[in-house]
Amino acid sequence: MEDKSLYFGEMVAREDDLHLNPLFASVILGSVAASEMFGRVGGFRIDLKGWYLKLEKSSKSYTASGEAKKEECATVFSITAQVMSAFGVKIGDDDLIGLRSFTYSRLHKETVEAQLTDNAYLIGLIGLHATGLEDYDIDAAYKANLVTLNTDLEAKTKLPLAVIQQHANDKIQLESLEKDVMKFFDEEMDRFMKIYRITNVGLFLAYTAARHVRHHHLKRKMVPVEPTTGTMELFVVGKSDLAAMVGVAWTVTSLGLTMQTDADGEIFKDGLAPGLYHGKLSKEGFKDVVFDFTIVAGKTCALQFLMEVVDSEEDVPPVS
Repeated sequence: MEDKSLYFGEMVAREDDLHLNPLFASVILGSVAASEMFGRVGGFRIDLKGWYLKLEKSSKSYTASGEAKKEECATVFSITAQVMSAFGVKIGDDDLIGLRSFTYSRLHKETVEAQLTDNAYLIGLIGLHATGLEDYDIDAAYKANLVTLNTDLEAKTKLPLAVIQQHANDKIQLESLEKDVMKFFDEEMDRFMKIYRITNVGLFLAYTAARHVRHHHLKRKMVPVEPTTGTMELFVVGKSDLAAMVGVAWTVTSLGLTMQTDADGEIFKDGLAPGLYHGKLSKEGFKDVVFDFTIVAGKTCALQFLMEVVDSEEDVPPVS
């Protein structure tokens, strides 16, 4: 399965988990629109997971017996082709001479369909030059063995070929579902959730953080998370314009860790030991943000923060 689908499924799962968060459950359930939308997200999550599980089955490898037969045919037919090419040089036949390109490497690496076609072509040439090829030990019995080998190859790879076709059809249906889900987020839910930027900033930040799962073509490949460690993903934006902030320092003193946000306002750190930590975000000209976060084994802690510009005027002392 492609990385982009892994990330897409992760995004939908994170959004669905929000309605289980005790900080936001009552807010979501208290809104007809929010409750309905998160209900749809839950349905999408189930549908996507079903397709992902189905597509985990490899369609690229052959069964053990089919692969063995493919290798055997490549060996026998490539040797036969070289012998027939030598005969072709003797009689000046270009078709036979051309069989020198039927190498083991070519026959073994090409698709089953192509190999079956090449094998059949070679067998056909034997029929056209049967008399002369008998002197090269390629007689009727030898030809019959080639026919049997080619028939066995087709029979033993028939199931994998069907699986490949089914995989292709399933992938098309998955891509169609992903497009529908993305359209829902882009055109409906993203627009609606902006209301919480005013009424519940915590929910708004949690939602946008969950939506901000990096895609397959950005930065780093998705790798399975070790069950003994967890991952932190931070996304930092400016409060005034919600633009990604570059060069924000993230410090975790207890871990001796200091990192900075990249060009997309992101920080990514995996391999973190489970536990409760205290972190700080800082950047010259902006107010520090201090926060606690929990790392859980096998999970990603995804957080988003707004940073405010430091007031240009000095604080006015309180009136006594």
